[in-house]
Amino acid sequence: METRDQHATSQAQHDGHGGPTPEEVTTDKRESTTAQESATASDNGAAAEVSAEQQGLTLDALQEQLAQQSQKAEEYFDQFQRLQADFQTFRRRAAQERSEASSRGKEDVLRALIPVLNNFRLALQHADQDANAVRQGVQMIWQQCEGFLRDQKVEPVPTVGQAFDPAYHEVLSTVPATAQTPANTIVTEVKAGYCIDGRLLAPAQVIVARAEEPVAQEMPAVSESPHVEVSGS
Repeated sequence: METRDQHATSQAQHDGHGGPTPEEVTTDKRESTTAQESATASDNGAAAEVSAEQQGLTLDALQEQLAQQSQKAEEYFDQFQRLQADFQTFRRRAAQERSEASSRGKEDVLRALIPVLNNFRLALQHADQDANAVRQGVQMIWQQCEGFLRDQKVEPVPTVGQAFDPAYHEVLSTVPATAQTPANTIVTEVKAGYCIDGRLLAPAQVIVARAEEPVAQEMPAVSESPHVEVSGS
């Protein structure tokens, strides 16, 4: 009977309060906070896993791009080396061709001069025998030289009777001008000049007519008249 009464009393007290005790409220709050922290931790963990996956994908993409760029760089470097080698080969070939062309040009010039040298030798061999033959030989050599110059497109600079041109003529001396040879006219050619394709090879040395300078006439000296003082009356 006593035990039943105590239980009834406890039940009545509990019914009289009508709500949970403070200990129960504190326990519920702790459980709610723990649940929220667990949910937050779970969300953070999921976000960290997603971020790690994204970083992994980004790193793989960067590595792939780096590999592609490295391959392109190697290809460009190989092309550069080949171009450099080709250019060096071209330079050597061009230098060799220029040297061969210059050598062929020299051969052509020397081949054309050989007959001239042979005629000089023949003229010297007959110098003591016949003066007329020597003269004819020298004349022949001169004609050969002129023909050689024409073949090389070398032309003589016009001189006698032409107006003096400092671009093509060099004055050695001057003579007084006359009615037939006015001033600045070339009177005599001392040494011939030559041009090739309009370019001067050697200037012609000439004598040029000059105008006579007018003789300055002396003015008579004017004597100063003596200063005369006139006194007033």
